[in-house]
Amino acid sequence: MIDLYTWSTPNGRKVSIMLKELGVEYEVKPIDIGKNEQFTPQYLALSPNNKIPAIVDHDNGTTLMESGAIMLYLADKHGRFLPESSKG
Repeated sequence: MIDLYTWSTPNGRKVSIMLKELGVEYEVKPIDIGKNEQFTPQYLALSPNNKIPAIVDHDNGTTLMESGAIMLYLADKHGRFLPESSKG
């Protein structure tokens, strides 16, 4: 199970699309950037740069921020959407 901390922005949506394509169970934890919720101490503990999205992967305790890093992590973990070699 993954907790997805996000808001309705292009970067926030990228990860939810990836999770749906992978068929991964996840729960959305909204971070209302219009109300500056990204600056709360609880959120800064997950994402020190105060940006969305961030995830917590409860399978192994991994916490990640930044949409590109999250998508690479998910692709690698699930063995999809990446080439078999760097030449691919």
